[in-house]
Amino acid sequence: MQALLRKEGGEEGREVDCCPSVMDVTQPKGGRNEDGMYVELYMGNNPYNETQRFYEFSCRKDVLDRPCLFVDRKLRNQSRCVQKYSLQYAIVRADEHDPTSNTFFPNGPSGWKLDYIKLRSGCSCVVKPKRQGKGYKGHGSRERALAGPSLGGVNEDPLDNT
Repeated sequence: MQALLRKEGGEEGREVDCCPSVMDVTQPKGGRNEDGMYVELYMGNNPYNETQRFYEFSCRKDVLDRPCLFVDRKLRNQSRCVQKYSLQYAIVRADEHDPTSNTFFPNGPSGWKLDYIKLRSGCSCVVKPKRQGKGYKGHGSRERALAGPSLGGVNEDPLDNT
């Protein structure tokens, strides 16, 4: 374990993520908005090359959908590294057939508006509980004792006094 930490952390002894990610600067031509619809991104066609650039953080290929690093061995096979996403503002083509599609650039390029697009924002470790097999009884009496008296399904939270 320490050898892996030294390898990943380098000579400087940097902190190491359980699910490492890599950063890319992207210049996409389109993306998905909050509603999952494909939207065309504004790209300048002039000497100033007004192309939109985004910083995206992707799971490293060797960890994506694999067990998380440094997780206790009892939970390791229940863990996996997953790609996370966030929404970020971008200039997108306005839908000319949608009367509610407002353009936000009165003095700028017509037919464009601000909208959110979905971007890769990092890699995260998730742990799923083990599924109980058929016929598994567990420690029912212990669980009932910890839960306290049942109120007939009205209020199952013993700490809630409402």
